Amino acid sequence: MTAAKAPDAAPATPAVADQARLPAQPSKACMIAGEFNLLGTVVRSRDCVQSTGASSHAELTKLCQGLARTSAQMGGQAGTITYLDACPAPAQGRCAGLFGLAFDGYYYERSADNLAGLPASCSQGGGRWSED
Repeated sequence: MTAAKAPDAAPATPAVADQARLPAQPSKACMIAGEFNLLGTVVRSRDCVQSTGASSHAELTKLCQGLARTSAQMGGQAGTITYLDACPAPAQGRCAGLFGLAFDGYYYERSADNLAGLPASCSQGGGRWSED
């Protein structure tokens, strides 16, 4: 998951691997795990998106599904989504205001090279980067 561009709206029938049922209580976060191809390099990612409280559960679901599809659009398979109460700590870094929206992005299992590009991508997307 990069922070430079918000994903397109979710289609009526999502084609992502989020077959796990949504919990009875609306979740506040989702973990997206997957692999994608970036400039000929396979990037393994485990990223989490968390609502800052100013967004609805439907908005979170739409964003998570869009991000999961991004892996497939980049030559991998759609990411697997797991809905959570909160993103786990510690993370390698955080993009507050992901895509300029009421969500924060947390990054895990990124290589040093891949992680190095995330602060600029976060800023370009309207967010503020911090290391956790």
